[in-house]
Parts: sequence; structure tokens; C-alpha cells
Amino acid sequence: MRHSAAIWIGSWLLVAAVGLAGVGDVRGQQFTRTGRETLKDLPGIEILVEPIQPELKQMGLTEASIQADAERRLKTAGITIYASQAANPSPAKPYLYIHLNALKLARGGDYVVAVQVHVRQTVRSVVTGSQIVDAMTWDSHNIVGSVGTRAAGVREEIGRSIDRFTRDWAAVH
Repeated sequence: MRHSAAIWIGSWLLVAAVGLAGVGDVRGQQFTRTGRETLKDLPGIEILVEPIQPELKQMGLTEASIQADAERRLKTAGITIYASQAANPSPAKPYLYIHLNALKLARGGDYVVAVQVHVRQTVRSVVTGSQIVDAMTWDSHNIVGSVGTRAAGVREEIGRSIDRFTRDWAAVH
């Protein structure tokens, strides 16, 4: 029971930390829809994998393996992959951003891992007309609990998020 409680507490703390990371004063902000509609008319996408924490690398997760998995899934779905934002002809310069964050549980060698997959792109402010770079326009995120020292569960969750992205892409293309 103590082990289960530790997993629950660790998971809750990670969810709270991830959830509160972007909280600020939002009064007066105008919220717009994000999601599949923001993918419409994009010709393709770059993939950017955030540097992997050492403890995740010890499990066998690397930026290169995650990049290769993502490329394979996107190519299978018929999505054009650009080597860089500069190579993408779209003024939005979209990229698929993959970020993992691990938290070691107090007992044992288990980890809880937050998996985030976003599409970020340049958008224009309707108020000022200025360009705002790296706005998140599509996202998928989840917590993988108690992964031990194996990467399989984390890779599966990344795959599920990318599959959600490819389904949304297909729905508007």
C-alpha cells in the first residue's frame, strides 16, 4: 500500500507541477481555439525533440530514437517532414515539439514521466499585427506512471500522442 501511495503522490505532484507551470495572470487575455483547425493548410512540419534527461537516457530513450519514431509515424501518415523551419515554405513555420519530464519517486527506482507533444507555429496578433513566435496551437499531454527503468511505456505514450496528431492532420487535409 505504501508503494501505491508513493506512486499516487508522485503522480499528483508531477501533474500539479506541469499544470501550474503556465499559470499566471490571465485577466484580459482573449482565448482562441487550438487544435486540429490550426493544422489546416500547413504543407508539412519539422520535428523538434527537447533534450532528454539523463535518467531517461539510462532507460534507453534518446533524442535520436524519439525523432526516428516520430518521423516514421508521420511519414506513414503521409505528412511531409521538413529538416528545418527554414526549409518549410509555410509562413507559420510549424514544428512538432516533443518534451519529456521525469520525476523519480521517493521509493525504489520508479519514475513518473510527463509526455508533451505540441505543434508550435508563428501566429500574428490581431491587435498589434506583430508576429508571436512559438505559439502552441495543438497539444497532447499525458502522465505515464511508474515506468521503472523501462522506456517502453514512455515510447508508447509518445506514439499515441503522435497518432492523435496524425488523425487531426488527416481530418483537415
